Amino acid sequence: MSQIWALLGVVRGRFLLLTLSCVALGVALASRSQAGVMAVGDALLVLFGALAAHAAVNALNEWSDYRSGLDLRTRRTAFSGGSGTLVARPQLLGRTLMLGLGSLLACALIGLFFLLRKPQLLLSLAPLGLTGLALVLLYTPWLTRRPWLCLFAPGLGFALMVLGTRIVLGGPLEGRDLLLILVPLLLSNNLLLLSQFPDIDADRAAGRRTLPMHLGCEKALWVALTQWLLAYGVLLWGLFGELGGAALGLLTLPLALRATWLLRREPLRVRGLLPALGLNAAVSVATPLLMALGLMVL
Repeated sequence: MSQIWALLGVVRGRFLLLTLSCVALGVALASRSQAGVMAVGDALLVLFGALAAHAAVNALNEWSDYRSGLDLRTRRTAFSGGSGTLVARPQLLGRTLMLGLGSLLACALIGLFFLLRKPQLLLSLAPLGLTGLALVLLYTPWLTRRPWLCLFAPGLGFALMVLGTRIVLGGPLEGRDLLLILVPLLLSNNLLLLSQFPDIDADRAAGRRTLPMHLGCEKALWVALTQWLLAYGVLLWGLFGELGGAALGLLTLPLALRATWLLRREPLRVRGLLPALGLNAAVSVATPLLMALGLMVL
């Protein structure tokens, strides 16, 4: 039982809530396109595939960070620096690699199942799946060494979850779907961006080049502010369209404003950084979930 809890640690189980939120948004968009008709079994299978993809990238990241020595240098917080599971239990290193690769294989097989069952989705679904698999495999060894790609990779991954869910359960995309998907993309970018602030020294020692390292924390914070403004701007625009229910996500705006206030002067000041990271995590998870709820109910 203790090993099971440890393996949940290497996949960072509590952060999988973001996957649940993004899949919920995809389900809500698909439900709107299908006039409420939804195959529950398909929805659960899509959710399992998305969770497997997220678990894979987390496990592979933990495996790589321990092998590189990064985990031994990181100033770990509740919202950054990895789980610390392998530091405490290095004997799980091999199982962590197998868990990461096995989860990735499970995700790929689920995608292949839907392609074989719905070949009409090949041109729309296959590129998303291949891009997602590439992001999982390349994130830690390659993308974390390219600041701007590292910024957009997390958001793209979660946006692909929403898109894939929408396509599998609801058929061809519409322009309004693509616009709303910008919200989880931008917010997920910020989730990883701000969590890199405490890790600058450790990341530098491991050969990474993240945006806070490249621009400095003050300029990187302006990037985060821009992404928050764009995300909430999309939700404000949605008030005047057919998908106005998604604007329920605006309820998290005070949390983003509070995080900005805490970081306004010294982004690395611990007293403000840790609460801001918590607020940022809440914004990233709650906003797509509220959007989904609004689309379903309003």
